[in-house]
Amino acid sequence: MCNLFAHAESVNERGREMLLEVALEETQTIDNPHDAAIAAAISNLRGEWRHCVVLRDDKLYISTFREEDGFAVTYKDQFGRVYSNERGPFSQDVVISIFQAYNRRDTSWKNQTLWKDITDELRKVTPLALFIAYVLTIVGAAQILFGYLLRGILGKMAFIILTVMGLLFASAGVALWLLWKSASRRDRNG
Repeated sequence: MCNLFAHAESVNERGREMLLEVALEETQTIDNPHDAAIAAAISNLRGEWRHCVVLRDDKLYISTFREEDGFAVTYKDQFGRVYSNERGPFSQDVVISIFQAYNRRDTSWKNQTLWKDITDELRKVTPLALFIAYVLTIVGAAQILFGYLLRGILGKMAFIILTVMGLLFASAGVALWLLWKSASRRDRNG
């Protein structure tokens, strides 16, 4: 699956023109793409996780990547919400027609399927992230303790460096843990 977060926060700073970003072995950007360029980009997608096509207009975008049995499509609306096609993968021809309609600013492409709002799913903290938070906190605390215990042997500068690094690790872990706690509290409250 393509890394959508990298594309979601990037903004077209040139105004209202369309940008087509094609991430295959290397990323290629095409200003104001025509229908043939869109069709070629989507046709060249393979099933590798980093391969995707993103068509953006200012802060909005539509993106696709190839799955085993077709193409997944996501888009971001003017309110910052992200949607995914709910009825399973699309065929290549359908994805090309959706992208070409989006490029013409024709909103009929939204009627191709039911769209599911996945914004909250993208923002959730996973159990792996929680595990990493605990590890970062423990490593940070261990670095601070190690630096403190060996400050006479390592010297004052090494103690300061170890303490600062430990604080950075520990604070990153605690911040991630607090994010998880606030997300789980928000999920319980509705």
